[in-house]
Amino acid sequence: MAEASWQARGVVKGQATGAAMISRTALSFLGDLDIRSGKVVGRSSDLLGDCVAGRVLVLPASRGSAGAWRFLYQLKVHGTHPAALILKELPDPSVTQGAILAGVPIVVEPAAAFWDELTNGDIVQVDGDSGCITRR
Repeated sequence: MAEASWQARGVVKGQATGAAMISRTALSFLGDLDIRSGKVVGRSSDLLGDCVAGRVLVLPASRGSAGAWRFLYQLKVHGTHPAALILKELPDPSVTQGAILAGVPIVVEPAAAFWDELTNGDIVQVDGDSGCITRR
């Protein structure tokens, strides 16, 4: 796969690299993920049974709750957190708070071509400072 890059909007600073895990459904950090294993347990997710640990989670949106920040932070404590988040739209404020505490970069609103060109498993680098997404 050829290297490519897309511009997005940085929301949470930091850099991370990992394999892309693409979902077509929104994900809730409160209820859809098991914090000890990092596995998706929410039955409404198309990632059911997959593990988010170390992956760049690519989502259309986050489904939030006031307590979502604790679950994202606990994923970090257990070493089962995603490396970064890429979303079509701004995440729920609680998810943003959890990502800041957990050191998980977030970028949003990537260029339209991103959604057609990125495939599951591609190795991507996410720069939450500049908003740049690069496929390696």
